[in-house]
This record gives sequence, C-alpha cells and structure tokens, in this order.
Amino acid sequence: MVQSSHKNYKWIVLTLVVVSSFMAILDVNIVTVAMPKMMSHFGINVTDVEWVMIAYTITYSIVILPMIFIRRKFGIKYPFIISIIIFVVGSALCGISVSFPELVIFRIIQAIGGAGLTPTGLNLLAEVFPPEERGEAMGIWSIGAMVAPAIGPTLGGFLVDYVNWRWIFYVNVPIGIISLLSAFMILTKDIPIVKYIKRFDYIGFAFIALFLGFLLYALNEGQTFGWHSPVIIQSEVISGFCFVFFLISQIFASNPILNLEVFSSYNFVVSSIINMIRAVGIFGAMFLLPLFLENILSYNAMHAGILMAPTAISVAVVSPFSGKISDRIGPKYPLFIGLLIVAWSMFLFKNISLNTSLYEIVVNQLIRGVGIGLLNAPVMSAALNSVKKELIPEVSALIPVTLQIGASFGIAYVGNELEVRQVYHLNQYARDINPASPVFHQVMGFLQSDLINKAPSYFKMSNIFPLPKFAFLDTIAQMYAVTASYGDAFAILGYITLGGALVAFLMKNR
Repeated sequence: MVQSSHKNYKWIVLTLVVVSSFMAILDVNIVTVAMPKMMSHFGINVTDVEWVMIAYTITYSIVILPMIFIRRKFGIKYPFIISIIIFVVGSALCGISVSFPELVIFRIIQAIGGAGLTPTGLNLLAEVFPPEERGEAMGIWSIGAMVAPAIGPTLGGFLVDYVNWRWIFYVNVPIGIISLLSAFMILTKDIPIVKYIKRFDYIGFAFIALFLGFLLYALNEGQTFGWHSPVIIQSEVISGFCFVFFLISQIFASNPILNLEVFSSYNFVVSSIINMIRAVGIFGAMFLLPLFLENILSYNAMHAGILMAPTAISVAVVSPFSGKISDRIGPKYPLFIGLLIVAWSMFLFKNISLNTSLYEIVVNQLIRGVGIGLLNAPVMSAALNSVKKELIPEVSALIPVTLQIGASFGIAYVGNELEVRQVYHLNQYARDINPASPVFHQVMGFLQSDLINKAPSYFKMSNIFPLPKFAFLDTIAQMYAVTASYGDAFAILGYITLGGALVAFLMKNR
C-alpha cells in the first residue's frame, strides 16, 4: 500500500483520478453515436432514444451537490470507491439491458456513480496538492476531462460499426475494476471536514434537484418540442421558481447543502462565469462539427470522430504546460489568450462549405485544441484557490455543475440557431429564385442550354421538365441555406467566446 508520506503519493493519486474521471466523462459522449443502433434494436423513435442522454445528464447534475455533504461527513476515500462500484455496476447493467426502460433506469444508476467520481476526484486533488501546484495538477487532470469528449465519438463509432453497441458500456467495466483496486491500495487519507453533521438538507436538495432537472429537461428537449411549446415554458418557469426557493432555503437552513459563502469570492464567481462560457463554446462546436461532417459531407460516425481527434491531441499536449504557466503567472492571461484562440478557431469556420478541405478542418481542430488546453487548468485552479479550504467541497461540486449547464445550454442554443439561420438564408435565396429576378433567368438558361438540351431524349418531354428545373433550384437553395447556417452558428459561438475573454480580463490575477 502506498503511504501518504511517499514523495510520489500525490502523482499516483492524480493518475487514479485522471483514469476514473476519463471513464465517467467518456461515457457521456460515447453514447451519442450508438443512438441509431439503439433505435433499431429497441424499436423506438428519436424522441424516446434521447432519454439515454437526458436521464444521464439530469441525474449526473443533481447528484453532484449532495456529494458536498457526503464528503464532509464520510471523507473522500470511501465515497470515491463506492462511486466507482456504482458506475461499474451501472455500466454492466446497461450492457445487458433487454428493454429500453431498463436501459434508461440503468443509465440513471450509472450517472449516480459518475456524479460521485468527478467532485470527489477534484476534492482529492485539492487535498493532496498545495495551491501553488494545483494548476499543474488540473492541467494533467484536464487531459482526461477534455480528451474524453473528443475521442468518445471515434471510439463509439468503432465499437458500434465493428463490434456491438453494447460494448460502449462494457468498455467501462475493466477500467472501473482497475480503478477500484487501485483506490483500495492507494488512498490512505480519509479525513472528514466535519466529523458529525446533524442532518442532511432535504429541502434544499429538493429545490436544487427540481431546478436542475427542469432546466436541463427544457434545454435538452426544447428543440424536440419547440421552444414555445407549453411543456418547455412550464419547465422553465418551474425551474426559475425552484431556484429562487433554493436560495431562500439556503439562507435560513442550519446545515445548507450549499454554503452560499462561496459566492462571496470574486474570483470564484468570475471563474464560474468563464467555466460556463467555455462550455457553451467548446461543447457547442463539438455538437456542430460532427453534424456538418455526417449530414453535409456524408462521413460516417467513425470518420467524423477521427476528424475530432486533432483537438484531443492539442489539448493533451498543451494542458500540462498551461497548468504550470498558471501556477507561475496566475490564471488571468492563460484564460484570456485561450478564449481568444478558441474564438479565432470558431471564426475560421464562419465560411465553412462543401469546399472546405480536410486540411482546413484538421488545422482548425488543432488550433481549437490549443485554446482549450490553455483554459482547463487555469479556470479550475483559479476556482479552487479562490476559497478557503473548508469551501473546497462546494467548489469541487459547482465546477462540473456549471460546466454541464453551460454545455447543455450551448448545444440547445446552437441547435436552435441552426434552424433560425437556415430559414433566414433560405428566404434570402428564395428572393432571387423567382421569374422577376435576373439570377433566375441565368440559372434557367444554364439548365436549358447546358443540362436539359444535352440530356437524353427522355428528359426532354415537355410534361416533365418544368418539374426538374424547379426541383433542382429548390434543392440547391436548401443546400446552400443549410451550409450557410453552420457558418453562422460557428460565428455566433465565436462572439460568445470573445465575451468570455472580456470576462477573463476582469479576473484578479493571484
């Protein structure tokens, strides 16, 4: 057994936390490419299969905050170990599920374990690393945290296309068993912050659970039901009221589930805002690019995933250095420069089209990875170092919660913008495709002289060739509108990320 006094103890613990966090975060993203297979296997529609993701996301976000209480009462070691066990068991059950309702229930079990791994892992790193080394530690941790979303679609695509969709869950079992045995052998520190807490804040937990549940449901299902549909509006209203009631309950609770004192730290508030903005930009782009590659360029899931890999490579190379830089000069300037680079990578895709080469896509992904790598360690170390030790459990829980909310908002917002901008461009192109437009006559002349006149005789039948001409124009207009909407969506993410850079410049650099 490794002793806590061992000179390499903290680095061994870091390795354990990286592997465990990688496993949990990978599972959030690897599932997306298997949804079509699940639909055909269980005989369900798109609306139903989305619950494989929604159930995990909502449960994951809700369970994180109670980990503050659990850490204080029981320490870190055993909650960490139990979280691994729950996650591994949930993964195995997902793999053997025989019906779709079973799969959703087992995903909830899996999410409970995953939610326990992230905050306890961050808390553990904050315990074993002093403040002046946390940037480096978070840089290494973020390799797993940010590489997992990038390689998830690639690994998932391979397993779905060449093995079996159930292996996206089975793959967690051997990794989890190794992590479990390592945790038993490695973790020696297990010191509760408060040895005895009278009772759990059930009222506060109920309000925060309803707030996050209805909010994430609205963000995930808004595109499906429509943002102005009654169920989405009701969810948003209930979520808002529950958030207000949660804040009131925390003010008067004797043992609040969340100590609101954490928000008195200026740098923590700034770090949380940056954390949400970077999630909007990063996960919004991770949502957009595979859609473009698969729907517009007709790549399969695995090939689209491979084109996402350059981001993971850049993140893995840059993250450790950004942590060291943050420890030396403070988090402000790495955050500012990182957000500028991410924004730049978004603007490079504002004119993305069918003519965009693979070289341009790969280079753009490498550039974005550099920016992401500069962000991860500074934003987390800034948050952890901005509060006293007693409030670290709050920070360790709020970092993944704000990241998840930002990611869900980013995906929902950019998905809605895709539709809005597509309609806008379609109207612009339709304005030119009418008999009164010079463009219309030029295109008609081209069709008449170069296509229809040179086509085989059976295409020249007078009773059919008005239809091909107009159908062709309609198809071209829709194609251009859809393609242009992707460029607009990337540009919007660029402006949002630029806003994050301005916020980063307000951070106190200490």
